[in-house]
Amino acid sequence: MRRAGISALLALLAACGTPGPGDHQVLVESCVAAGESEAACLCQANALQQNLEPDLFAKTADRVGRQGVKVEAFIAELASAEEMLAFSAAVEDMMACPLTGAGG
Repeated sequence: MRRAGISALLALLAACGTPGPGDHQVLVESCVAAGESEAACLCQANALQQNLEPDLFAKTADRVGRQGVKVEAFIAELASAEEMLAFSAAVEDMMACPLTGAGG
């Protein structure tokens, strides 16, 4: 009986899998995939994380990083003026980031 319980637990853990990369890493990876340097992408992801509320940061990572929505299109999707203002502050900080990749 004990072996069956252990086997069931192992099967459950295997079915759950390991968690994917976090929101910050997803944004960095999508940015690098678009041709920017890792340093520039880290700077941009940091600016977003520092300026956005956690829920908006997660929404940004999901739409831009995981789903591949262009940043401009994502900004147009924002529902509230508060979200737009927060994103504007983040973009202002992002402008100070180095653009050293092929995409810059």
